[in-house]
Amino acid sequence: MSALDALVQIIANGVKDIQAKSAQRDTPYPTQDTPLGPESERLQSDLAAEAAPVVAAAWQLIATLKHPQSYLLDLAFLSFLSGSLSVAEAAYVPDVLREAGTKGLHVNDIAAVKNVDAGKLGRILRYLASRHIFEEVTPDVFRNNRISSALCTGKPVQEMLGSPIDRWDGTNGVAALISMTGENNQWGNAWLAEHLLDPATGHSQEPNEAAWQRAMRTKLTVFDWMELPEHALYLRKFGIAMRANTNAAEDAIATRGFEWASLPAGSLVVDVGGGVGNFTMALAKAHKHLRYVVQDRHAVVKEGEQLWKANMPDLIDRSTVQLQGHDFFAEQPIKNADVFALRYVTHNWSDKYANKILSHLRDAAQPTTKLVVIDHISDYMCRDSGTATDIPGAAKPQAPEPLLPHADSATGWKYSMDICMMSVANCQERTLGHFIELLKDAGWKLERVCRFEPPLPQQLVCSPL
Repeated sequence: MSALDALVQIIANGVKDIQAKSAQRDTPYPTQDTPLGPESERLQSDLAAEAAPVVAAAWQLIATLKHPQSYLLDLAFLSFLSGSLSVAEAAYVPDVLREAGTKGLHVNDIAAVKNVDAGKLGRILRYLASRHIFEEVTPDVFRNNRISSALCTGKPVQEMLGSPIDRWDGTNGVAALISMTGENNQWGNAWLAEHLLDPATGHSQEPNEAAWQRAMRTKLTVFDWMELPEHALYLRKFGIAMRANTNAAEDAIATRGFEWASLPAGSLVVDVGGGVGNFTMALAKAHKHLRYVVQDRHAVVKEGEQLWKANMPDLIDRSTVQLQGHDFFAEQPIKNADVFALRYVTHNWSDKYANKILSHLRDAAQPTTKLVVIDHISDYMCRDSGTATDIPGAAKPQAPEPLLPHADSATGWKYSMDICMMSVANCQERTLGHFIELLKDAGWKLERVCRFEPPLPQQLVCSPL
């Protein structure tokens, strides 16, 4: 069988398998016309592992069938896709079309809401529709489909116009995340080649010497920059954007992986660099027998206080949850933690700075303290990774040839995220081998890896060396 035939067979067999499993649950697998809803979203999440090799084979089939020049040009132009998504979100297009209903709305009326040039907006929406985001039902008339509906806040458009900075409050964070990612891509990506080839900056590990700083003409880190008063909208957006993956699988992150439920009553969990506390909020809903401290920068803690008072004020009032301003590059003030959790923290920092964070936690740890690093793990794109397999959870099943070895990695966005992090702050996603060395250098031993299906991050459970 040729490689081309094998790819086609993987797609055909995979689709049949997905359809059969959907039928067993009496829920048809959603199409672009299927409205978003908890049941259909849960089905897609539950069948993500089955879908991954099908999607990977489809991408590989495209790469095989297209002329190399056409394929490369398609990818090169994809940078404009993120910018177009940012425009659609900033112009409130998904919610405008949600209110318009299934008949859709003429681009003149869509553009009038935010006083955008209708001709330019129409071209952007048509580009997005060519990538199956929105649908053009008649010339210049657009409506939402399943994918674009995921960008909706669900709020009345008039309310959003009255208070733009609050438009993501109370949402699942997806719209905020897409908006933030689009902006980061545009700001850093354009300067990446020049920045990396500059001997003065190309080897830097400093968080304020990345391509993003060159583009923005600032020496501030992105975190310092967003705390300036004139960037209050971005700071609000960042805090809510970090909620997207938590809300998508709140039950999974709180009940699977590390054994939170087995911790003795009153055990202290410290969410280091925990932002506004989205992860702790998921844990606290499921594990009321524990105590929690959420640590982050003082400006972020203020945002978090508003979130907790609006959603779970009783836990704050009873001191079950405390929000604490703390610089994790300084000495860790809590010396009696049962668990230190770092969720999406290590990928924000180069090795030089990630080592400082981990070392301060090691200095504050008791012999029984556990460290749970929650982050994405980049898979090698070869079949022999050479990573230690004696660590439980380290080994990962491989996809059959001719697919790349890890189908979920080949179809996911974590490699794109890796380059985004490089552009914004000289930081990165890491392979498992890289994590093992980083942790060891800071005094931690990786005990096991708790695996989750993408897009959820993995959990690395560590103990003091």
